[in-house]
Amino acid sequence: MNDARQAFCLTLRSRREQIGITLPDIAESTKISVALLSGLERGDVSRWPKGIFRRSFFREYVVAIGLSPEPLLNDFVRLFPDEPAGAPAAEKPAELRLELAPRDTSTAVALKRIAVVVGELAAITLVGTVWTWVLPVETLPAIGLTALAYYPVANLCVDRKLAARSLRALARAPLLEPEPRRYEEIEGREELQVSF
Repeated sequence: MNDARQAFCLTLRSRREQIGITLPDIAESTKISVALLSGLERGDVSRWPKGIFRRSFFREYVVAIGLSPEPLLNDFVRLFPDEPAGAPAAEKPAELRLELAPRDTSTAVALKRIAVVVGELAAITLVGTVWTWVLPVETLPAIGLTALAYYPVANLCVDRKLAARSLRALARAPLLEPEPRRYEEIEGREELQVSF
């Protein structure tokens, strides 16, 4: 096996020298270090990355010396396997499992929600009462109108709904966009304009 490796690497080196390209030239074009390329030509790929990167590095080298990578890649993988033949296979990693977190339905969460609702109702009542001092309106209709206005405004502020995002996008959009002309009359004929 070692003789086959040496012969394979010698063939690659002689091909590179035959076309007159240097290892630094290959390193510059492939972004593979000269040390790794030199190691390949000596039959030492112990510092090379494993797996797909190893095959990709070899493929780039072979293309750089003007050869077809596919037949040589099979020989390379056979001669320089990722795992030595006598090495035990790595232990299979444990399977990953995705689980949903349990909902927190504790009493503290319920109390927080109740406190938020009571706070919102108190704020709506206070604002509605202030309206009765400013405008000649009865208290209950003023609180009702405040509540009707509060819900959409609150949704816009906390971005709970898709409609809120749509309204914001609409507000940011320019007022008038010129409609693109699909056809343009050129010398008495209509021609389709295509733009990308």
